[in-house]
Amino acid sequence: PPEDLTLYAKNKVLLGYLSPSDYHRCHAPIEGKVVHLKMEDSQAMSASVKFWGGKFNLLNKNKRLVVVIESTDDRATEPPTRVALVVVGGVGVDTIVYDPNMLGKSIEKGGEISTFRAGGSAIAMFSNTELNFRKDFLDAVSTEETPVQVMVGESLAQYSQKI
Repeated sequence: PPEDLTLYAKNKVLLGYLSPSDYHRCHAPIEGKVVHLKMEDSQAMSASVKFWGGKFNLLNKNKRLVVVIESTDDRATEPPTRVALVVVGGVGVDTIVYDPNMLGKSIEKGGEISTFRAGGSAIAMFSNTELNFRKDFLDAVSTEETPVQVMVGESLAQYSQKI
């Protein structure tokens, strides 16, 4: 939702790249209700930064699925905690597969949101609430020159709760 944009901008963003050999499914990072679901630029041709001399913006040039999940955690927050996922189809990925009927429905943490049929892709995660990343994860991404691999189901952060 547009009212969340300023809150998303205040918080850390997690950007994950999926190489062609990686697991190509996106899962819900929190339990909640899908309050926004939209395929952006569904006719866009997939592209890569290397084809554009490093001047290419993955988040606004490739086909992408935007999913916002509002937490149904029983701890009250105002505004409600929302996590936005931007699922990006990169080079050779013009097939982001998802259920268009999930809008307005509940989804469990770990529930499947989308899958890709082939190629490399990326996932950006934004939150309107501060994310508290695991210290070992932050240390690894700040000191490693090689990508940090994350396993399916591995928790990377907790979101802050205003009770």
